[in-house]
Amino acid sequence: MKVDDPRSDADRRAAEAGAKSNGAQADKLERSRLSLEKAAYDRDRQAAREARSAAMAERRMALSEQQARERATKAAGDPRKSTMSFSSGGSGGKSAGDAPAKKKKRKSRDSDAG
Repeated sequence: MKVDDPRSDADRRAAEAGAKSNGAQADKLERSRLSLEKAAYDRDRQAAREARSAAMAERRMALSEQQARERATKAAGDPRKSTMSFSSGGSGGKSAGDAPAKKKKRKSRDSDAG
């Protein structure tokens, strides 16, 4: 099988150079597109991560507020406790509100020697 190419050598070289140039341009555009797609993917992942974090923080806040409301409701229903403790005993007894007596410090033997 014989194939005749009516183009001249200069035309063929120009066509080959154009094809190489088009291929290089296509490769460059593909790399650019892939880079942009990766950047968009990374932005979407970051946004999703931040959204999950914000949602978890919101759930924790709602739970904390609910627990605070429950504590307040429970505290409102409980009778108030007095702040002082009174003893019905005589003057010698200690009441629960009294501070414990402090112990006196003993001097060490080394300090007496001087």
